[in-house]
Parts: sequence; structure tokens; C-alpha cells
Amino acid sequence: MPFGHQPKPGSSSGLSIAARWFLDRGYNVSVPLEPAPYDLITESDRGLMRVQVKTTSKVGRNGRCVVRIARKLYDPTVPKNALGSYRMVPYEATDVDLFFVITAAGPIYLVPIESVTGSISLVLDEKYRAFAVDG
Repeated sequence: MPFGHQPKPGSSSGLSIAARWFLDRGYNVSVPLEPAPYDLITESDRGLMRVQVKTTSKVGRNGRCVVRIARKLYDPTVPKNALGSYRMVPYEATDVDLFFVITAAGPIYLVPIESVTGSISLVLDEKYRAFAVDG
């Protein structure tokens, strides 16, 4: 067998997992050709939705999954640090409509931007239980 590596949940396959999730439910998916603040666009029962895909295997001290939902933004005025001349900024409603969050623990979350406005990370606790969906 020429493929002996073990799967790493999410990791670089996050976009494919998200696209399949929507496609399996009968919604068409498009991926932008140019850099965009979202990873894909999907049809929904409410029209087109801009979706940002996030994956995490990080678990906090309380046993809850933690996911970073910020994006890197180039800023030449920022002194160079580990990120270079980039800074982490939260997404806004003008950037995305929904976060598709894949966790190594299993649950997938569809979190609307309105529920996380201004946040750069989430602890997926009881507050986000209503956004968990079947994988």
C-alpha cells in the first residue's frame, strides 16, 4: 500500500470536508479563484452563503475544543513579529456569513458570523451547542 500515513482529522482537508458536507445535502458549492476572506460559497435555503472553514484539534484546560477564527491581515505599519508584517483581525459580517468548524473530537459546527462578531477565537462550549450539526 503506497499510502501508509494515518489520517489527520481536518488539517489540510477542511475545505474538502466542508464542500462534501454541503454537496451531500444537495447544495451546490463554489470555490473562489482569487484570494477572498471566505473559503467557499454554497447555496442554502436562504440564498448564497460565504463560508470560512476552520479546523481544530486544540483542547483547552476545561476539555473544550478551541478554534482560532481570526485571519491574518497584511499591515506594513506593524513591527515585524513571528507573523511578519501581519496582524490577526476578527472577521466581519462583510467578509463571511458562516464558519464551518471541524473538530478532531467529532462535532462539526455551523456558526453564523453574528454569533462571533469581534472574536478571534472560540471555546466550543454550551454556548455553541445549538450550532453543532451531524458530520
